[in-house]
Amino acid sequence: LAGTSVGEVLFQADYELKELSLGDKKLPFLPSVWDEREDAESGKEEKAARQWFVIRSAGVTMASDGALVPHCELGVDARRLVQSEKGYVDAAHTDPRDSFVRMATAISEHFSEVARELPAVAELIHLARATVLARCLLEHGCHCEESVLKRFSLPRCPEGDLYLTEIPTLRKQHRKASVVNQGDSIMTQKRSWSMHGGVDLALKAEKVPTRKDPQPLLPPNAGPRPPLPLFAAARVPGAARAA
Repeated sequence: LAGTSVGEVLFQADYELKELSLGDKKLPFLPSVWDEREDAESGKEEKAARQWFVIRSAGVTMASDGALVPHCELGVDARRLVQSEKGYVDAAHTDPRDSFVRMATAISEHFSEVARELPAVAELIHLARATVLARCLLEHGCHCEESVLKRFSLPRCPEGDLYLTEIPTLRKQHRKASVVNQGDSIMTQKRSWSMHGGVDLALKAEKVPTRKDPQPLLPPNAGPRPPLPLFAAARVPGAARAA
């Protein structure tokens, strides 16, 4: 996906999530990410966590005129990370009172407002809907016509081959240093936060939930439409026909 429009949406949305999580970007309806009391009491010089976008629920509405309308609800999950011989791994327990967990919960509760403020998150919602719809079509027996796909190229970023694929997309760090007096000595305390993340558009359900709407969704003047050229009915008994 490097260099494609899809990959760019995933990268930009993930990066903006890290900016929110580390306080580089603030929104008025989200809590402060830095709990100084918690930070002072922890005594740890280094903290790490991961946050990532997930699909909470999704489905497709099938109208009486054949229109398919995907819908999905996105949110953010969070886990504490600890060091191991293999690097960072999920901690056995994540305290729901941790600041990064509270931030993930707040983003999930205000996801529509976040999407209005951050265009990349809004584009991620559209990408999630497209993913859900594509999976639904495949589950109902549709298959891609390779001859059609070969006539088109995937949308790519304007940078083309100059796109820097080496950009670190999975981790962002925040460092802080302070000088404290301890008796006759002056000491420097250094602490760092590293936030890992990503995007998981996998739907946990075995199949995409669907429901039928007896009302038509297309305008009256739309008229009958031929089958889409990209999808065709699978050659198996009882397979759904593409509309």
